[in-house]
Amino acid sequence: MMVSIHSDLFQILRGYASLIPPNYLQFPSHLEAQTINDFLVHHVLLNPHFQQYPPSKQFQKLFWKWVIPHLEKKLETEGDSEAEVDSRIYEHYSQELLTSSSAPSLGPGNVAGLTGQSPPPASYITHFWRPEIQRGSASVDIGEWQTTTLLESRTVIESGTTGLRTWLASLILAQYLILNPALVHRKRILELGSGVGFLGSVVASLQLLAGHEDAGNLVMSDINDSVLTRCRDNIQLPCNLSSSHPDVRCRFLDWAAALDPDGIAPLTSLLREELDADLILGADIVFDPDLIPALVAVLRLALASNSRPRTALIALTIRNPATTQKFTDSVRDGGLILEKLDVDIKDKIFMEPVEGGDANNGVNIFRITVE
Repeated sequence: MMVSIHSDLFQILRGYASLIPPNYLQFPSHLEAQTINDFLVHHVLLNPHFQQYPPSKQFQKLFWKWVIPHLEKKLETEGDSEAEVDSRIYEHYSQELLTSSSAPSLGPGNVAGLTGQSPPPASYITHFWRPEIQRGSASVDIGEWQTTTLLESRTVIESGTTGLRTWLASLILAQYLILNPALVHRKRILELGSGVGFLGSVVASLQLLAGHEDAGNLVMSDINDSVLTRCRDNIQLPCNLSSSHPDVRCRFLDWAAALDPDGIAPLTSLLREELDADLILGADIVFDPDLIPALVAVLRLALASNSRPRTALIALTIRNPATTQKFTDSVRDGGLILEKLDVDIKDKIFMEPVEGGDANNGVNIFRITVE
C-alpha cells in the first residue's frame, strides 16, 4: 500500500520515532497548516505502530510541547479564523502532562542505577531505513522504508550495564551493511556484544530481503542475562522483519573463557564447530581496556579456519584514542590482519541520537582477518 507524505513531514516522523530531541527537528513552516495538522493526527497521534510501540511519555510530552506552538503560530499566520489545532492533539498533550509530570529527567547525565534513583521507564524507539536515499523528491512513500523497533533504556548505564541501549557505532555499522548487503546474504554470522539487538535485527532483515531460500543464520551474544532477554524480545517483536527469520538465536558468551586454560577448549568448540561463523560483527564493544585481551583472543579463535576465510567487522566510537590504539596494537600483536575501512558515507541512513554526545565523536570500522 502506497502512503506518500511530504519529505519534510517524513523527517519529523522519523525524528519522533527515533526519539530525536525536538529542538533538532525543523518545523515545515512552508507547508499549509491543515496539511501539517492532518499529518500530526494521522501519522503520529493515531499511528497504529506508535500506539502499540510508543515513544516514552516524557518524550511525547516534549514533542507536543514543541510542535503545538509552531502549529498555532502557523494557523495564526494564515489568518483562517475557522482553522484550529485538532482537539485530539490538545487532549493527548494534556494527558501526557498529567502522566509524566513526575518522570525522571531524560538528560545525558542521567546514570540511574549508580545514583540510587529509579531509572526512567524503557522506551520503544523505531528506526526507518532503506538502502537508497531519495534526493530532491518532495514526497516519500513510507511503504518503501523498512523499520526496526526496539525497547531500550533511556539512560547511559542501567542495572550496571551499558548494553540496554543502542550506541552510535551500531548505527554506523548497520548502515555499512545495508549499503553492502552481500556481506551478510546467506552467511553464518556471530555478533559479539549484541546489546538490545539493533544491529542483529537489521542483519536478519537484510538476510530475508535477499529473497534466498537459505537466508543464512545469526547468533547474537552477550554476557548479561538481562541484556540477552531484551535482545531476544526485540528481535521477536512482530513489527520487525527479523521476527520471521528462521534461524536467529541469542546466547551467553563470556570472552574471558578465551584466556582461561579450562575454558578455552569448550569455547573453541563452540566458535569453530557449533557457530562456525563466516562473519563476526561487533559495535562499540571496545570501551574498557581491560576487556581487550579477551576480545582479541575470542577473535583469534573465531577467525581461525582451515576450511574457508572468515572476517570480522568491528565498529568503534573513538572516545579515548589510547583505548583504540591498544585494541589495534593487540589485534596486530595477536597475528591478525587489521584494516581500517573507508566509510565516508555522504548520506546518513539513520537519524543519529544526540543525547549522549556520541554524535561529536568519530566511528571507525575495522576489518580483521587471519594471516
